[in-house]
Amino acid sequence: MSRAKAFTMLEMVIVLALVTIILLFTGPLVSHSHEQVVEQRFWQSFRQQWHLAQTRAQLKRQSTAITYSADTNAVVFTSWRNRTTIAVPTTMRVERFSPIEMQAGGYVKPATQRFYSRSGRCRYRLVIQMARGEYDVKKDEGIRDDG
Repeated sequence: MSRAKAFTMLEMVIVLALVTIILLFTGPLVSHSHEQVVEQRFWQSFRQQWHLAQTRAQLKRQSTAITYSADTNAVVFTSWRNRTTIAVPTTMRVERFSPIEMQAGGYVKPATQRFYSRSGRCRYRLVIQMARGEYDVKKDEGIRDDG
């Protein structure tokens, strides 16, 4: 009689232990990358709404107010018949956000808005420049969470 080859109980326990250890080490990495993707989506949505407001200002001569609502933790773009809300990810905290007025024609006063990312442990500075209302997001790495 020949005996069928199969895993012994000890081999099965060892394989399960190795798989568990691998999952324990890769789990936080997957969670961290998910948080980064959510933050990137926020910035992409912000950029899309900003460009839409610029287009509306230049073509239809409609101004847009851009504010931060602490109650809903969201950035709100409000124009004549449009109101768009972009939720700030839970991994980010708004440190400073003064209201922005994009005037008809696209002019925006210079300003700097500040966000802190708990997942990336960095500060984002949204720097709005004069003239055509362009902005740049600057990432300051290695910042401690003060709040």
